[in-house]
Amino acid sequence: ILSRTGFDVLTAATGLEALDLLKEKSIPIILLDLKMPGMDGMEVLKHIRQLDATILVVVITGFATVETAIEAMKQGAYDFIPKPFEPEQLRIVVKRAAEKLQLTREAQALEQERNQTLADLNTEKTRIRTVIESLPNGVGVVNANGQVVLLNPAFLRLLDLPPDTAA
Repeated sequence: ILSRTGFDVLTAATGLEALDLLKEKSIPIILLDLKMPGMDGMEVLKHIRQLDATILVVVITGFATVETAIEAMKQGAYDFIPKPFEPEQLRIVVKRAAEKLQLTREAQALEQERNQTLADLNTEKTRIRTVIESLPNGVGVVNANGQVVLLNPAFLRLLDLPPDTAA
């Protein structure tokens, strides 16, 4: 179902096998059955959360109860699909998870861009302040409210103000 939709699909028969696979590869979305040989799905979910909290885990189970769904969500599951399900339901949930990942990546990229812009503005502000303070002519800068925000040393000397006069 998911391969035909363009997703790369890896499988693991047990929870331990899945956790080993996670240590080797970056897997952004996991479909996790609660009933598996060896380790149950809830325990696997806890281990996944410890390995990488950004992985979106969709719990799938034939033993769906409201309590199970609530517990899975409390443990950090992204969504919950009871069996039996229609292929379209699976496609919708996985597509929504992929969109969430894409939006998260875009938000992180915008945050990095914002931080870089703020750093660049701060650097530019420092440069301008350095140039103004080193000018031989007196310079005073006021904001839109008419408040003095910058005075260079030459300006302070022109007005006979003490060097520690704050803008």
